[in-house]
Amino acid sequence: MELIHSNIFHSSSSKIRKDVYGVKLSAFLLLCLSVFLITSCAPKVSFKIERPPVQQIENINYIELGNFQIVSGQIKHPSETASDSSQIFSRTEKLLKPSITKLNSKKEQGHLTADLLRAALVHELSLQSPYQLINTTGKKDGFSGVLPDESEIAILHGKVKYSEIIIESQEGLSYFTNVKNKGATLEQSLLASVVSMGAESSGAGFVIATPYVEQIAALEVEFSLLRKNDGSEVVPSQSFRTYFARKWGGSADSSHLPLKIKNLIIIEYQSDEDSSESLLSKIDRAGLYFTNPNEYYARGFNLRNNVQVPQTPLDLKIRLGRQIARQYVKQISPYHETAELLVQDGNSVAVNLIRGNAYQEAVAFLQALNERTAADEHNLGLAFEAGGEISQARKHYENALKMDNNNAVFKAALTRTGN
Repeated sequence: MELIHSNIFHSSSSKIRKDVYGVKLSAFLLLCLSVFLITSCAPKVSFKIERPPVQQIENINYIELGNFQIVSGQIKHPSETASDSSQIFSRTEKLLKPSITKLNSKKEQGHLTADLLRAALVHELSLQSPYQLINTTGKKDGFSGVLPDESEIAILHGKVKYSEIIIESQEGLSYFTNVKNKGATLEQSLLASVVSMGAESSGAGFVIATPYVEQIAALEVEFSLLRKNDGSEVVPSQSFRTYFARKWGGSADSSHLPLKIKNLIIIEYQSDEDSSESLLSKIDRAGLYFTNPNEYYARGFNLRNNVQVPQTPLDLKIRLGRQIARQYVKQISPYHETAELLVQDGNSVAVNLIRGNAYQEAVAFLQALNERTAADEHNLGLAFEAGGEISQARKHYENALKMDNNNAVFKAALTRTGN
């Protein structure tokens, strides 16, 4: 009898423990689901944020574009430490001959490069710069009228290196003939295709000379910004480099460049495959397609935006020139960048104003509140940051973190604005 009672008690307690465990598990899953729903519902807003220039510029209101000259010399390869190499360099390297170990600038290759760079700088400075451009020609007589005080004028000079290599050749690729049987099942056909691909990659099959074109280019510019009245440096001289590397045809695993360098160029400098043309020219070309399609095709406009088609030397110089111009203008001028940032669940009116990109109105509304929560302080900092007022933004991010010192979003905001 005691044994029976003991068994009953044991089974009952075991059942109770299972029920308690089940309740705890359900509560934990419910908590996880609640956190997921809260975080997923938190509104993320795409901000166009104004950033201050990287370099501090004092008492300069006017900019002249001075002398931009092509110089000879070697252009360094991109730094191999600029990106995580764990995924980039995993392929078996097949270095084609002649291998390219150096990128050398030659004056005869730089035809129009300096002028195109000058045009790109004028474009970027005109878009977002607070400075007035008073002479963009590089000539002493390039400006007519009354000149301002020379102590307020900075002259931008540049030493330009440009290297371009285009190789048209052939390489032997393996091809494996796969005869299709109409009576074969889908699985059999797929298996045959996989076997063929594996045989080709291992070098089995017929070796056929396959043509290819490889295009490699690099642009390096050393900028100096000097005060016109005494020639002193407004900011220290700086050098910027950009690269282009692409191969059409042949094997994707072979190159005249070491593959680790080529893949680094593709990731670091070619993530944006937009062409160098402006939006206006794209609209013009689209209009030409409808009004005169024969001319549209005759001029090759149907091919220009296709990454499968090699770039012309002129397009390539324009592309690299604009990349360099954007890099440098960020050093001396405020600029805008787009960022996805999290708006905290604070005052609903302020949240809606921020989500509607009404940043000044959000600042005014939040500053007028008698009391602000940690979320409100963060959102006020967000509105200031979107308007380019970084010091004000940091002040309110710090206030938010004081009120909630474990909040990861507040810490990230301070880190972001600190950089």
